[in-house]
Amino acid sequence: MGSFANAAQFAGSRPFETASGASPNSAIVDPQGRVIGHVMTGGIIAPKRYELAAGTVLFRFGAHDAAPMDIAPGGWWLDKLSFEKLLSFANAHEISLGMAARILCLVPPEWSDLGTLVRASTRRPLLAYRGLGNSVVVPMKDGLGTVRLPHQNDIAARRLHQLYIPGLAAMDPISGRTQLRADIITVERSWSMDTKAAVRGFLYL
Repeated sequence: MGSFANAAQFAGSRPFETASGASPNSAIVDPQGRVIGHVMTGGIIAPKRYELAAGTVLFRFGAHDAAPMDIAPGGWWLDKLSFEKLLSFANAHEISLGMAARILCLVPPEWSDLGTLVRASTRRPLLAYRGLGNSVVVPMKDGLGTVRLPHQNDIAARRLHQLYIPGLAAMDPISGRTQLRADIITVERSWSMDTKAAVRGFLYL
């Protein structure tokens, strides 16, 4: 494991649990305090260890007001093949790339407006968990309902493999802030996305 730049951060059970995304102890209650469900924070189904070679191109979405260098330390990414499938899905259905990401990557508006897209490249070999997206169940921002995004992996055209890569961020001992480990991953480019298009047609049921 020493040949992977994030081997230490990949070790242990916590990265696997984060990749799995389930929060069975987080209850969703109605106004009377009755438990009506549990939070499922998405994640991926049956995460599998996956090796990324140096030079692997990756894509990640973030908020419109976030700098690319602040988006890149996050763990959730798409490789080039999955991103191309996402783009193809958006074009085929004539929807925005952001809306396609909501559908296939299972990202509710409560999590992000998907206003920035970042492309990065790994500088050293890294370890990741890889799998198909899992269903999301989270409370709405106003607390008056629940957002439910069921996965659609039974439809081949909607199966999208995602990556969870731990250890891309490190604490700066001087500033005390978390920042990107630029020695292992480099931000190559970023794009501003249409945040309104990323919610156009999104319905709360």
